[in-house]
Amino acid sequence: MAKLVDLTKQAQNSDTAAISIILERFEPKIKASLQQTPIQEQADLYQELRIKLIEMVREFDFNKTYNFTEFKQNNPNSNTKN
Repeated sequence: MAKLVDLTKQAQNSDTAAISIILERFEPKIKASLQQTPIQEQADLYQELRIKLIEMVREFDFNKTYNFTEFKQNNPNSNTKN
């Protein structure tokens, strides 16, 4: 199974198969979220969530993410031990 990081990079290079796999992986979460929405709005929201997921994948900037050490330095009140 391909890692989400690798799929995201492929999707950013217009790999439609990678986008499809990402959508499939998030399908259970999307459907679970719809259960909190009135039935008459679910179809529209389903499409909007899928569109938003595609936009987020395409716009994700790997250079703006923290590794664990950076996270710890930027969150001194976290409960992790040194």
